Amino acid sequence: MDLKTTILENSLELFLQRGCKAVTMDDVARENGISKRTLYEHFSDKSDLLEQSIGYLHCHMMQYAGKMEEDSADILDLLFKLHDTQSDVIINLKRNFFQELKRYYFPLYKKVYDKFMEYHEKKIKEYLTRGQKEGYVKEDINKELISKIIIEISNMIENSEIFTNKEHSRKDLFRDVIIMYFRGISTMKGIETIDNYLDKTNK
Repeated sequence: MDLKTTILENSLELFLQRGCKAVTMDDVARENGISKRTLYEHFSDKSDLLEQSIGYLHCHMMQYAGKMEEDSADILDLLFKLHDTQSDVIINLKRNFFQELKRYYFPLYKKVYDKFMEYHEKKIKEYLTRGQKEGYVKEDINKELISKIIIEISNMIENSEIFTNKEHSRKDLFRDVIIMYFRGISTMKGIETIDNYLDKTNK
């Protein structure tokens, strides 16, 4: 791993743990065991470091999604794997980070948000198409509309002002909202598979 990648990895960890406002370039240099001069040779300022760190996070998200897709037998197996890997700790770190980013670095937040939404909308359409080919998703659906609805539902359940982790775990919300919505656009084959999974998880 080259120095710049190491800095990005360590910086992302710092930003997620402490928040993007609290972390300084001095903190980053100290965490990486380098001088500020060396740090500024790779990043023009903190905003540049933040943006590239988020880009690094996005690359890892895409790699993780790709690995899960490869390891899934079908689209519902992928959906169930996503449910099984939901973590309140990880979600809270990302939620707090992006809330701070929105508050203190709004232009960057808007740029990142638009990029993430474009990516997720594209992936959801791919998943719906895959589900149709596998016989789990109804053919007569508007994939453009449904992908937008699923994104909005996901944004809603990640809103801590609406759903606190004390009342609802991330895993419960994913099951009761995302999986149940997916059940509504499923064929009888899909509904049966989802119901069998829910029966097992409820035991």
